[in-house]
Amino acid sequence: MVTKVLRKMEVTLGFVQIPTESRAQFVGDKSIPFYTKLNDAPAKFDKYGRLWSSYLKNRYAVGTEVTISKNDDGFQIKADGQDRESVTVEIAQPHEMTPAVAGSAGGNNVWHNVLEGDCIKYLSDGSIDNVGLTFFDPPYRQGKEYRYFDDNQPDEKYWNWTMDVLRLVHEVTLDGGAVYFMQREKNAEKVLRVLRKTGWKFQNLIIWKKKTSAVPCGTRFSKQYQIIAYAVKGNKPRVFNKLRIDLPPLPEHKYLRENGVYLTDVWDDIRELTSGFFAGDEAYRDSKGNRIHVQQSPIALLLRVVLSSTLPGDTVLDPCAGTGTALVVAQQLKRNSIGIEIDPAYVELVKNRLDILREADDISSCYDYYRFTANLKEIWQTEKALTEQKTLV
Repeated sequence: MVTKVLRKMEVTLGFVQIPTESRAQFVGDKSIPFYTKLNDAPAKFDKYGRLWSSYLKNRYAVGTEVTISKNDDGFQIKADGQDRESVTVEIAQPHEMTPAVAGSAGGNNVWHNVLEGDCIKYLSDGSIDNVGLTFFDPPYRQGKEYRYFDDNQPDEKYWNWTMDVLRLVHEVTLDGGAVYFMQREKNAEKVLRVLRKTGWKFQNLIIWKKKTSAVPCGTRFSKQYQIIAYAVKGNKPRVFNKLRIDLPPLPEHKYLRENGVYLTDVWDDIRELTSGFFAGDEAYRDSKGNRIHVQQSPIALLLRVVLSSTLPGDTVLDPCAGTGTALVVAQQLKRNSIGIEIDPAYVELVKNRLDILREADDISSCYDYYRFTANLKEIWQTEKALTEQKTLV
């Protein structure tokens, strides 16, 4: 038997974290994870010591003290001072989930949640809602060797999948919430069509000129950019912060700008994390120096997206989280975040990246670049903002 106080993420997602020192008495000689019952409802005990059941979702208030015990039929839970509940429900077994790591920033109860598995399953099960911003950067169907995604699937199947994801994201998004859908430049027409069919209102087609060498083509102009389609749910955005940046003057400019320039839909001041030394310290590498994820997005790119379309306390969603850059940025800016990733190895990477902030992931060196933004202090609430001017290169 163990007594504990329920946290917000436990109540919201439907699990109870068993303290480490008490897990042995609950597991016994069973191999974990294993399926069981909780108050006669289907449940699962995972390898992280959490007891999951849809029965638990929002059943108790945050801060409720509960007692968890074990018997021959599974587990029992009851709130302090209440008699044992007797409830019988028919619920499908919950799918696999990874640790929901809750953190705080400046006492604002900011949280992040890293989920392992198919994003469509999580978006469909009702556990995700009130999303303010989604960054959607899926595989591009280029024939790359992903361990858990078919990057050679037929064109129609792939775009139907993106449509399913965006439709579900639309359903869990707040009115006026935003989506930023990143893709290859050749797929611009399909991106806009999918957004339109899933109910999104198009705002901008952002050109990300990646400050890298152009990819040569034999019959077309060489390629040097990606597109990011920005759209919202409804007729207008609930949040749009007009960012001003300290853009270095171009040779043809006659005067220096004393208060920066407004950000446009052409982003040519952020370098892609290319192969080799250009990826720098930000790219995650294995023991041999090879990139762990060749499509890792730069911190500077996600910083701009999150700053533009959210406020502190909003929830940021990344349904194809990869190395978790969106979550790393959201955490520092005091936004809540949810990342869904199908590859278990990347899930572990994201969790480690969130637990220990690397110097290469620290956004504070970028603060001065946005210092001319009128409401910067309100939207960038961080304790660690450097005053030394640095540019996003």
